[in-house]
Amino acid sequence: MRIDAFPGVLTKQVSLRPCVTKKGRESMKRVYEYVLTAEQEAWLRKWFPEVENSRIKEASGIKDATLHRFARALGLTKSEKGLRGIKKRQAAHVKRLLEKNGYYDSLRGRSPSEATRRATAQMWKDVREGRRESPVSIMKREHPRRYRKWMERKSVERKETIRKEKLRVVYGLERKTNLKCVVMCKYTKSQTAHRYNALRRGYIVMEDCSEQGGERYNIYYDDDTVRSDEFEKNLCSDGFSVIQWQEQ
Repeated sequence: MRIDAFPGVLTKQVSLRPCVTKKGRESMKRVYEYVLTAEQEAWLRKWFPEVENSRIKEASGIKDATLHRFARALGLTKSEKGLRGIKKRQAAHVKRLLEKNGYYDSLRGRSPSEATRRATAQMWKDVREGRRESPVSIMKREHPRRYRKWMERKSVERKETIRKEKLRVVYGLERKTNLKCVVMCKYTKSQTAHRYNALRRGYIVMEDCSEQGGERYNIYYDDDTVRSDEFEKNLCSDGFSVIQWQEQ
């Protein structure tokens, strides 16, 4: 939908407004504000009810606050026909973006296009190197309610993922994620600390630590392991078995 060009250029006018000073006295202050000519007012009355505010601002150079002030002063609102057209155009625009980004293909089980993957990788590279602001930061600043709902949804999804991953560990199934917060079959705090320190020293710890897997309390060493008699003694006293790694 094309709209007519905005007639002329916006001009400012000085007006006096009543105010109250800090000392409580009534006074008048000068205010510089944009005013509309008769042609510009007719243009705004014609197009404001029918098209998006973003297109009006783009065509006229009017800013948000000024546009809302003009609309209040002139009693302008969006018409029912105009709202239907706006929603239709916005839906078409969103659809084009989703098709371009490969969203519909992902819903159909297809992987995103190579161009989409390259663009996404470049975007996150720019974010990491400080050339671009993170989309999450932008949403948090400009749309706090949407950000809060998104975080609540992500929290529910993460809890469900952790629950399923714990079940896989318990039953000795193959892990599907790299979540480090999944506690392996509820070791004691001492056993969890020993396993972590063993990994740091180069010992070999099996990911499958379920009761059914048989590797729950086995810790292996090889030629690259920084061994310590005292450390291995503590491992054995905590219920672990220290075994030499044998290549299969």
